[in-house]
Amino acid sequence: MKTNKITVNSNGYGMEKALDEVEEFSKAMGFDERSARRARLLAEETMSMVRAIVDDFVASFWMESTPECKCELHLVADSPMNYEKKQELIDVSTTKSNDASVGIMGKIKDFIEDSLYNMKDGASVAMGDSHFMTMGGVAMATDTYTWSLEKYRRDLKKADSQTESEEDEYGDLDELEKSIVANIADDVRVSVSGNRIEMIIRKNF
Repeated sequence: MKTNKITVNSNGYGMEKALDEVEEFSKAMGFDERSARRARLLAEETMSMVRAIVDDFVASFWMESTPECKCELHLVADSPMNYEKKQELIDVSTTKSNDASVGIMGKIKDFIEDSLYNMKDGASVAMGDSHFMTMGGVAMATDTYTWSLEKYRRDLKKADSQTESEEDEYGDLDELEKSIVANIADDVRVSVSGNRIEMIIRKNF
């Protein structure tokens, strides 16, 4: 099953209609009341995340079920990158790279901004951009960067011993526990190709 695609934007246009589609999807899929509430909450949090991460966007939103997952929320947005602003942030840093943000939303925001910035004019990731290269959950292809919450969880948990640098990773694990999306969703996948951002939130109710 797949819902209609709803156009939403950063000003809130279409978001109520999108949530109505979520409710119809939940009914059609036979979700119990708890699962239906969680599906709506994931949709609301997805909208909030994107509005906080991307200042100005127009996106398509829909839900669908697949053989692998009963509930997938999709949001595809086009967002131009303010390269001058991004470069200013890098230039004022003593390390010439952005400091990592805290929390899941911060990680995704950093990932999207860095991906858009590094894809300027078809450029690849600069080898000196240590912040972007070491972000957990990131995979890179020739023209697409992807981030996965599931992979991020694995990257954080695979350390066998706790060194000074790994203490920060355990702090990130604490941030996972505080995130509504991270607690409910099985996975969050974000991909950036050119100026196009795609976010897929998966929950197998």
